[in-house]
Amino acid sequence: MSTHSLTRRGFLGTALGGLLAPRIGRAAGRPNVLLIMSDDLGWNDIGYRNPEVKTPHLDGLAGRGTRLEQYRTMSVCSPTRCALLTGRSAFRLGVPAPIPLTNALPIGERLLPGMLRESGYQTALIGKWHLGIIAPEYFPHRRGFDSHYGYTGGETSYYTHRGNGNRPDWYRDGELLEEEGYTTDLLAAEAVRYIRGRDKDRPFFLDLSLNAPHIPLEAPEEYLARYGHIADPFRRTYLAMIECMDAGIGRVLGTLKEEGLVENTLVIWVSDNGGTPANNAGGSNTPLRAQKGSAFEGGLRVPGIVSWPGVLRENHQHDGFLTVLDWLPTLRDAAGFDTGGVELDGVSVWKSLREGEAVEHGPVVMGGGLNSCVYRGEFKLVEQVTMGQNPVTTRFLFRIFDDPNEERDVQAEYPREMAELVDILRAHPRGQPDRLPA
Repeated sequence: MSTHSLTRRGFLGTALGGLLAPRIGRAAGRPNVLLIMSDDLGWNDIGYRNPEVKTPHLDGLAGRGTRLEQYRTMSVCSPTRCALLTGRSAFRLGVPAPIPLTNALPIGERLLPGMLRESGYQTALIGKWHLGIIAPEYFPHRRGFDSHYGYTGGETSYYTHRGNGNRPDWYRDGELLEEEGYTTDLLAAEAVRYIRGRDKDRPFFLDLSLNAPHIPLEAPEEYLARYGHIADPFRRTYLAMIECMDAGIGRVLGTLKEEGLVENTLVIWVSDNGGTPANNAGGSNTPLRAQKGSAFEGGLRVPGIVSWPGVLRENHQHDGFLTVLDWLPTLRDAAGFDTGGVELDGVSVWKSLREGEAVEHGPVVMGGGLNSCVYRGEFKLVEQVTMGQNPVTTRFLFRIFDDPNEERDVQAEYPREMAELVDILRAHPRGQPDRLPA
């Protein structure tokens, strides 16, 4: 399946298959929402694109749903989670990079789980938070989620459950836990328990935020044994972690089937940012340029799947442009809740996902850290900062749908577009996070 010759129509959310597809009726009632996010899984790290990767359950989900072939995130973890849960620019909210222990997502922001809870949903976060815990009120179970089980920082050991600096980081509702087990299995088991033990009179929103296949590269021996043919030991472990993750996702999806919830559950699976081939981290974004942390496509363009049988098309490739900023307004339209006047930076792509209708985005600023970009129409401006004694800023301009691998810089041919996009990037708000008192 070739996905690298898209035209500018991809930006408008219009795919020929979508235009010709029949309109699909919506199932009765409000859907449950199961959002599954993998961590640092690259563009080329999914089975339906790369046979080296064993993801039968995600491949099956793709067959029952829609593959998102033009989906972009922020290029690192905290900004992606910020954009997802607020529908607002992470740069605007002061979360351009992974949040340190001294910072947090501003407490005044209304988050997706709180909006859903106010409309009658039960809500839970299982897995990664990484939006700051500088005071008790910043823990996820105090920010719209009814409950949280998992960890709060950027990474944690899969076996010791300790994060950077050997800090214990395994919680249930703000209380540290001492618990044995491989984190992927523990998180999947908790999701299974949650679905089975839910209040059956209300819909649920479950954010299952997995840490696989983020470093540290640690995999169960039974999965490692299947990849002895892979010469690179880091890639070998990474692939084993992905297969174990896929098995856990399979158990969660199987529980939906056992509970009779498949036809009234909207399932979304995405990666939080691109993979990291460098630094012995195991990922692959082939053929996209660069990796996690960059503003090139290897940092931003990631695989994604959305499925709701009877409502969304099955075994379909969606070539419409969408970003992590779009999930909140899209879920608003799918689940019918009030955003309470929050100024959103994303747009709803619900009609595009359902019926192939064109959805036009204005300029969209993405990236992470000091690296950022602007998508507008057929063009993408990239601004990369190389750190050192004298930091160097370099800019590129691409016609991104004709050149998805960013091989040809066209700024000399389009000076007016280049200048306009630089102005948009310079004007984009840059806010401040909440911080621990000095």
